[in-house]
Amino acid sequence: MQAAIRKMTDGSVALRLDPDAARAVFASVLFAARFHKGIEPLTQIARKGLERDNRKTTRRGESCR
Repeated sequence: MQAAIRKMTDGSVALRLDPDAARAVFASVLFAARFHKGIEPLTQIARKGLERDNRKTTRRGESCR
């Protein structure tokens, strides 16, 4: 897994994650939302990211894993 975090000039943070790291982050958000109501809104974003990842295809038209 690889991840890069970069602080932007406007104060935001940019994350660059490889597919394994992204899945781990999304899974962590979904898990944490079970125990903390403040995290629950992030589950929709995480689910959309996982669904989008599952729909992506390679240059040859094969599904990504």
